[in-house]
Amino acid sequence: MIASQKFKTLVIPMPRLILIATLLTFSLVSPSSANVVTLDCKMTDLSRSGGWIPRIALVKVDTARKSVQLLKPTEEQMQGQVKSAKLVRNGADKMVLRWVLRGIRSKSNQTTSTFNFRALVNKSTGAVDVIAKPIGYSNDFRAKGECKIN
Repeated sequence: MIASQKFKTLVIPMPRLILIATLLTFSLVSPSSANVVTLDCKMTDLSRSGGWIPRIALVKVDTARKSVQLLKPTEEQMQGQVKSAKLVRNGADKMVLRWVLRGIRSKSNQTTSTFNFRALVNKSTGAVDVIAKPIGYSNDFRAKGECKIN
């Protein structure tokens, strides 16, 4: 090759260059990290909770696997065991989580064998409604609050 030989330069129009850069950026993001959402929730209305719903909750949701992990309060703090936790619905405007706890103890030292919990989270406002229903009883316990969605 002769040193004086000219090389052709590739000219890409700016809009096309931006599109290519954007596609490359999104292709480098790990799909698993994009599917994990953290809910940092604080209950502001516990008047109907009966001591069964915690004031603070930290929840990790894997939307791809539809799995839910309760990080706070821990099982030791709840004095019970999480038997199942899952993402039931993940729509554009809301997310519904369900979990089952066994052998939990309330703040007033009451115990029950099993509770079904359901949390409805509004994605745009962060508002959360939690319903706890003890298995074998007709009543339920409720709380409202707000979650930061990360």
